[in-house]
Amino acid sequence: MNNKVYDGMNKGLELIHQGFKIRNDIWQEEILFSWRWWIGFGLVIFCWGSWMIFRKKNSSDRLFYPGLFVMVISIALDAIGLQLKAWNYIYPLIPFFPAYLPFDLALMPVSVMFLIQVKPKMKPFYKAILFAVLTSFFGEPLFKWLGIYEPLSWRYIYSVPVYFVIYLTANWLSKRPNFERLNE
Repeated sequence: MNNKVYDGMNKGLELIHQGFKIRNDIWQEEILFSWRWWIGFGLVIFCWGSWMIFRKKNSSDRLFYPGLFVMVISIALDAIGLQLKAWNYIYPLIPFFPAYLPFDLALMPVSVMFLIQVKPKMKPFYKAILFAVLTSFFGEPLFKWLGIYEPLSWRYIYSVPVYFVIYLTANWLSKRPNFERLNE
């Protein structure tokens, strides 16, 4: 076994653990049950509660499939962005995930699923532009203003093509022929 690799990877793991311990301690002391924590918690309840009430029941599986894709890709991209110090989340809902789970697991997928569901005959390109622009220039600045999101080397404009591609891919997934079609 290569000792340099072994020692380096173990040292990196130890630093990650130390960082987690610092973040977990501050989370327990200052973040848990703070008003910003409640915003995140409420966002999850509101998004998924709205989804349960307003979704097209006969298209739930068809819509949840791209929603699941959005969740996975959002968490993955958040992990990359956090590791590269492009941004930071100051008030995570739970300390075990540095990503902002209310955004990745609730707001993003539910927004995409509703957009796919509403006006299904509208060109996905236009919906993707709407989603990308609103999320980049309204959603991200709102979370920054609330003190939850801190862009470091990231600019809002960088998010536009990312959100655009996420929406188009999710929409494409919703059109796969293995599901019942959406009807207007």
